[in-house]
Formats: sequence, structure tokens, C-alpha cells
Amino acid sequence: MKVTLDLDALVADGALTAAEAARLAELGRRTTGYLAFNLLVGFGVMAVAAGLLALVPAAGTAVLIGLGLAALGLALARAAGEEWELLAQLCIVVGALVAGGGALTADDFSVRGFLGVAFAYGAAAVAARNGLLAALSVLAVSGAVGARAGYLGDGGYALAVPDSSLAILVMAVLAAVTGGLSRLLAGEYVRLARVAAGTALIVANFGFWVGSLWGDSIDFGASAPVEVSALVFAVAWALLLAGTGVVAGLRGWRWVLNLASVFGAIHLYSQWFERLDATPESVLAAGLLALFLALGLAWVNRRLSA
Repeated sequence: MKVTLDLDALVADGALTAAEAARLAELGRRTTGYLAFNLLVGFGVMAVAAGLLALVPAAGTAVLIGLGLAALGLALARAAGEEWELLAQLCIVVGALVAGGGALTADDFSVRGFLGVAFAYGAAAVAARNGLLAALSVLAVSGAVGARAGYLGDGGYALAVPDSSLAILVMAVLAAVTGGLSRLLAGEYVRLARVAAGTALIVANFGFWVGSLWGDSIDFGASAPVEVSALVFAVAWALLLAGTGVVAGLRGWRWVLNLASVFGAIHLYSQWFERLDATPESVLAAGLLALFLALGLAWVNRRLSA
């Protein structure tokens, strides 16, 4: 557990003696030194890995370098002390990303490749107790069902979920499974399961967002595709967000309540400006509504924290 203290204020208030404050300050400087050293070594390791990859720019090279970095990080996490934890986690995460990217490139970004990377990220997350890898594992699964994001240039970004219905279904099942596991596990594994469940909920909401704007075409193979209109997605998403927000508020699930509120605002403004022109009147009304929602959410969060 990390705690931030104002030592000068505590000494002035009489809560700490000058000697106690000096001792805590010395411990803080030592921790800061370890942090700087870990970052410096970490950047050096990444630079060497990037140089090797630039010399031999191939998918196989990326996989080997990534696996080597991840193995180094796992070894440091197991054998070294707490002061090496940051470097260990840097090596694990960057190694997993490099190896995963190389594997996907070699397999031409196939469904099998995404699922393989998702399994590898999940295993690494458990071994390293790393929440970022748990989230990346879920994102790799979303890639298997067609979800994509990219940079378009000139400050533009794109989010594509071509099979919104499939993405929503898969992410909902994944969120239910990992959320159920969080009730059965203990220790750090509870956090990992919750991170995975939360990431799956975020991706599912992105699926609803895309579907509420463009609809979806569900192809069952044997028969003609079933067209699902954008209005169906919009109504279903609104009902689910409202129901989720009510349940989260009653049970004190602050993170879920905030997630439902954020995507509720995104949904509202997406539909608002999709169906209304951006006139001064509509922008003013949207701004006032945003302030009202923000104040209401802040009040609910204060009640839940109390």
C-alpha cells in the first residue's frame, strides 16, 4: 500500500516529530532512487530489444525477443526483491506485447492467432499478477470477433466493430465468467478477474455504441442475413444501461455505476447529435444536461463512499 503524506504539515501539526519526518523522508528518497534506476534500466533493455528488431525485422524475431523479455521479467519477479518489481513488470508487459504482435503478424491476424495471443496474455497475467495483461487478454479476444481500432492520421482515430452482435454476446459471456470467478478466487487473482470482467464490459458497450449508429447484419450461414436496425441497438443499450445503473447503485458497485453513467452520456449525445442538428439551442441544452448528470453522479458517488 502506498500512502502520500505532507511531512512538513504533519510536523507543524504535532502529528510527527522532526526525527520521524526525517526518517520517512529518507525512506522516500530511497524508494525514488529505486524507481529511477528501474526506469533507466528498463528503457535500456527496451532500446536493445528495439535495436535487435530493427536489425532483423521479422515476425519470428519479434516473437523470440518478446518471449526473452517476458522470461527475464518473470525471473526478476520471482527471484529479485521488491525494488526490482517495476523493471520486472516492464519487461513482462513489453515482452508480451512484442511477442503477441509478432505472432499475429506471422499468422496474418487470424482468429486463431488472436485467440492464441489471448490465452498467452491470460497465462502471463496470472503468472505475473499483472492487471494490464489481463485486460490485454480480453482485448485480444475482441480482436478475434472483429473489433479493431486504429490511427487515421491528422489526429483522427477509428473504432470498428463490424459484427456488433457477436462482439456483445462474446464479451457479455466473458464478463459473466470472469465476474463469477472473482467470487471464487482469493488475493491478487480476484483483482485480475475483475479487471478482465471490467474490460469485457467496456468492449461490449463499444459494440452497442457502433450498433446504435449503423446497425448490424447477422449471418447464420444457411439463410439470408438478419438485419438488426440501429434503433434496436439504441433502445436495448439504453435499457441495459439504465438497469445496470440502478442495480449498481443499490448494491454499491461504484465502478459499474460510473461505467454505466459514462456510456449513458456517450449514448445520449451520440443519439442526440445523430438525430438533431448541432444548433446553438441543442448544444446549450446538451451542456446543461451534462452538468446536471455530472452533479447527480458526484452526489451518488459521495453517498456510496460514505
